[in-house]
Amino acid sequence: MPYFINTFRVPKPGHFTAVARGVEQSLGATGWSGSISVPIAPRMPANGSLAIIGTVAGFETADDVDAIVDGLFPDNMAGLAARDPLASMCDHFNWTTSRIISPAINPVDGFVPKIIGRTTLVAKPGAAAALLDLLLEWREELDMPAKPIVSVPLGGLVGSIRVSTITESLQAYEDFGAQIAADPRSQKLAELVTGPPLRGVGRISFNHQP
Repeated sequence: MPYFINTFRVPKPGHFTAVARGVEQSLGATGWSGSISVPIAPRMPANGSLAIIGTVAGFETADDVDAIVDGLFPDNMAGLAARDPLASMCDHFNWTTSRIISPAINPVDGFVPKIIGRTTLVAKPGAAAALLDLLLEWREELDMPAKPIVSVPLGGLVGSIRVSTITESLQAYEDFGAQIAADPRSQKLAELVTGPPLRGVGRISFNHQP
């Protein structure tokens, strides 16, 4: 199964641009593909400041994730120390690793990613497999240039499933939302989750494909 790593940084006041540029440099230095997004509609805007979200992708196996994490520790944790100056400009810094469940995104030729929406759902006890099956079946029938990515975070609430949708414009993302809302499977979805989905929408500010 493929994997990706997300980093979350909340810059201190006055440091947003410097942190965003630092994340770009850090991502480019990894040698892996990935992207950076800044919120235009945060998950919980009243409970925190703007977070810069980085994505490091392209890990085909868990061993690939092991290798990049292992690389942080040699030479007296030099890899971690190299990230300290950037972290010192933030009020919050963390990362998470996720396993991709859906097939590759395979966008149409000429697709230019601009907007990313991340929706987190938490399955009711015993309903995770049914929820995944529903999401994967639904995904295959969607009419859009780049189909959503269905993934499972390795940490956090057990039963959490994330759906990441990448579009070329905010209007395209709105059209996607309308397509989902009009589908009768929305009722079945509601029966399988513990509460309302949690969503954040961001603008992709940097896209790195080595």
